[in-house]
Amino acid sequence: MEPRRSKHFLAHIPTIALLVLFAMSPWLGILFFILRAIDRDAEKKEHENAEYSSDFRPQDTGAGQPARDTEPVYGHDVPTAEQQNAKKRHKTLTSLCTVFGGIFLVVGLAGLADIIDMWGYWFDWGEFLTALAQTIGGGAALAMGLRMKQARKLERQLDKIVGTRDNIPLDELFAAAGIDADRGRAAVERAIDHGYFGADAYIDNRTGTLVVRGAAPQPPRPAEPAPAPAPEDQYAALQRQLRQANDAIPDPVMTAKISRLEDVSARIFALAKKDPDKKAQLQKFMDYYLPTALKLLNTYAQLSAQDVQGTNITEAKQSIERSMDLLITAFENQLDKLFASDALDVSTDIAALEGMLNLDGLTGGDFAPRS
Repeated sequence: MEPRRSKHFLAHIPTIALLVLFAMSPWLGILFFILRAIDRDAEKKEHENAEYSSDFRPQDTGAGQPARDTEPVYGHDVPTAEQQNAKKRHKTLTSLCTVFGGIFLVVGLAGLADIIDMWGYWFDWGEFLTALAQTIGGGAALAMGLRMKQARKLERQLDKIVGTRDNIPLDELFAAAGIDADRGRAAVERAIDHGYFGADAYIDNRTGTLVVRGAAPQPPRPAEPAPAPAPEDQYAALQRQLRQANDAIPDPVMTAKISRLEDVSARIFALAKKDPDKKAQLQKFMDYYLPTALKLLNTYAQLSAQDVQGTNITEAKQSIERSMDLLITAFENQLDKLFASDALDVSTDIAALEGMLNLDGLTGGDFAPRS
């Protein structure tokens, strides 16, 4: 079989030939130096892609099918025709901007150099403006071509990082490429448009993931907040404070008296919960008597915890001990007052019942209703 001829003939021009051409025409020699460098770079990339393709079986690389792009597409996902055309246009535009930008820049600089050399003898504004425009335009086109070349290089790098993965978080992809999020996202979007990741690739904005194929990963569900504990009502809080004060006091006599206060308080609170009308009768009891009792009991617990039991401590404790009987009596009377309306209702109901029985002659002759 006849060996395949290389189509990169500019890459194999001998340097001596370019030097001879440079001696004959400097600007033409520079142009061919630039063209040879571009052709050598293209030949080098073609060899790299051929080595990569040789690592796959014929069915993986699409043997027998029309050749796609010379650059590898990982995952063997074929881009659409629109993506392939966009990629080729981008590549062609990059080469054109680089080559013609370099040519116009060199020609413009040469024209400016000639004008400067002839400055004292001859000056043409038309030629000066033309050379200046060629220099500015060529420099801008060359800069754009180099920037587009870097963009294509970054797109190929992102493609290699993704490899055969079905999806990859964008943060991980940007970190591997060493670029920031803004630049990386723009590069990924261009790479998708150029078909580097295949026809079905897209960015899932919910999870910040590049999806190459298959379904997008599901975003993590937010953890359900733990149910808040039910707020403790006022009666339960006061009952708990009485229990804590009782636990902190070691004296058995005081403990018995405090237990009595707890029992009476629990009955009072139960009645208040059951009958809201009785709650209005407990305003002073809740706002003053009970808080004062708790304050005295907490003070007694603090005094009992002291290592030194001097005269002041002893007298204060004795005063609180004497007040306990008074507090118990007050709590019991408060409980009894809550039944005053009930007792009145009972008396009224009995009087009405006796009157009705007497009128109906159901009580006997000796029965008389009480006044």
